[in-house]
Amino acid sequence: MIVRPWTLSRLRPVSPTHGGRAVEPGTVLAARVDRWSRARPLLVDGLLAGVMWLVFGVSSLLGGLPGLVVGTLTVLPLALRRRWPAALLVWSAAIFVVQLVVLPIPLPANIGQAFVIYTVAAHVPSLLVRWSALGAGLAGSLVAGFRWSTEPDRTRNALVIAAFLALSAGLIWLIGNIVRGRETNLRALSEAYARLDENTRQRERFLAQQERVAAAREIHDIVAHSLTVVIVQADGAEYAAGHAQPWDRAQARTVLATIARTARTALTEVRGVIDVLRDPESADDPDGPPVGLTDLGQLVAAVRSAGLPVEVHVDPAAFDRTPAAVGFVVLRVVRESLTNVLKHAGAHAVARVAVERTPRAVEVSVEDDGVGHPVCGPAGTAGHGLDGMRERLRAVDGTLTAGPRPDGGFGVRATIPLAVRGGRR
Repeated sequence: MIVRPWTLSRLRPVSPTHGGRAVEPGTVLAARVDRWSRARPLLVDGLLAGVMWLVFGVSSLLGGLPGLVVGTLTVLPLALRRRWPAALLVWSAAIFVVQLVVLPIPLPANIGQAFVIYTVAAHVPSLLVRWSALGAGLAGSLVAGFRWSTEPDRTRNALVIAAFLALSAGLIWLIGNIVRGRETNLRALSEAYARLDENTRQRERFLAQQERVAAAREIHDIVAHSLTVVIVQADGAEYAAGHAQPWDRAQARTVLATIARTARTALTEVRGVIDVLRDPESADDPDGPPVGLTDLGQLVAAVRSAGLPVEVHVDPAAFDRTPAAVGFVVLRVVRESLTNVLKHAGAHAVARVAVERTPRAVEVSVEDDGVGHPVCGPAGTAGHGLDGMRERLRAVDGTLTAGPRPDGGFGVRATIPLAVRGGRR
């Protein structure tokens, strides 16, 4: 029997619709134009300055040649308005002062001062510079009101003109600040999305690493158990072939059948793990097939066929309405523990398996009366069996206690809570 070892977490792609509604084609076009213009600020500002000169600069000829010169010097520098907004503010104020001295009338090119105020308010982060732009606009409005006022009611006309210009400058400055706040919010959102995207990629890498570790642990459990059974059977057969008189063909057939059955089972389970890696959708069932007494009995029978006596004491209710994840962990703990007994307990050892159910957990105990070797690999390094059991139990909030017994042998005790987080295995 194959039990899928884990459930893969999947990140679902975000729908391209906004709020369940399809994006309007006009909105997409506007977004493309906005991105294009932001990517080419000098080109856009140069085109704007050229068009404004053709419309407002040339029409400033109504002030004569001085009007054309002042209009040109006011409008054409707008091509650099987003590159050097503060310097443009100083330049525009100086040209406006020259205009007030040379010409007694307003010019169409004076609309350039409005663009300068807007640009400074929208694109300069310094609060002092932005307030300076507003102050220059209000001061220029007051002076221009008196400069451009006419008789008979000169003072009244000057105040009306100054109030109109000041109100216009204030509104333009306010709009620029609103746009700057919007841009600041968009940049903050863009940075937040970038961090979220990076966190998402890190989470995907972490999940992929978890999946690789889970697959490696599962394959280790399968191969270690199966090869241990095969080695024990092969060693026994080799000894019997060399020393038993006469050679028992029936016994040899049993040994070979056990080896073949164990190898086929291991191959099938490894293929199951690989299939899950290739097709994650096949592991999306959080519950999976139930694990019960039959599976435990088959496992114990396979170990007994390898020559290890195993005493089993199982609470009949141990697997009754038990989550599949809990039953799976119980099965894996018993299998890994018995594999360690086969590998390290020595000859003539007897293993005892006990599975009991409490109101809140299933408790598993696997002990042997062998020589009690530490669980080590070929080079004397610690093996991965106990670490794998601990990781598997940690995933379901379980605990593991393992070590030599006072009267000899080795013991493993695991506690698996019945309330598994999300039923994940």
